[in-house]
Amino acid sequence: MRIQRYSDVIERISERAFYFFIGTVFCGALGALLMRYRGDGMFLGLAWVLVLAAIGMFAYGVYIASTTTKVTSFSIECPICTEVNELTEKPESEDITCVACNHRIPIKDGKVLPVMQVRCGYCNSLNYYSDKTELLICETCNHEIPIHQEDGKPVKHLPKGFAVVDDNMLYELVLLDGHKTNEDLVKTLQSMLALNRNQVRDLLDEVPVTLLQGITRMKADMLTAQLTVHGANAEARIIEQ
Repeated sequence: MRIQRYSDVIERISERAFYFFIGTVFCGALGALLMRYRGDGMFLGLAWVLVLAAIGMFAYGVYIASTTTKVTSFSIECPICTEVNELTEKPESEDITCVACNHRIPIKDGKVLPVMQVRCGYCNSLNYYSDKTELLICETCNHEIPIHQEDGKPVKHLPKGFAVVDDNMLYELVLLDGHKTNEDLVKTLQSMLALNRNQVRDLLDEVPVTLLQGITRMKADMLTAQLTVHGANAEARIIEQ
């Protein structure tokens, strides 16, 4: 069973008690109003029912509110931000999410484990892990970060698709379709290829044509999107080794 936070339990109990107190005010006020303007006494019976209901709801609301004193509290300090997290019971091996920094607090045999720091080799952002951590993904760029494993402990890797994997292949950018009468496209290709206007127009007469070679997938995708915006059709192709 999932361990509950102390504040959540107190809030839930207080909310229930609050509903009964609201009912107390409503029934009490209506009952008092009917007694005050009872006239010939036709609604006197209803007024007493409402008053008794108000008394009953008030008593039950007080009883519910008093149960907050019976809720146990166990404090855990986050090893990353030092925020104190209050729980209703002591966790044995279930990790807890810190209410302040949203990092997982590693717990084993009822004790908070120390955390180590490691910087991502791709974006240099700081990440945290403990002895319980088997796989670590950078919180900023989603790359897998290799971490030290105990001697004899097998090294695990994330299945493909669960983390960002760099594409080290080289690509060529091929222009499949484009018109030399498209002024925006001509200007874009002039800037992209460092060619003059006439050279670009001659190039557009020869489509499909390779524009660039030996570029990364990221750059190829960026240039493809730029050409698409200006009405051209291009694609990135892997250069065969």
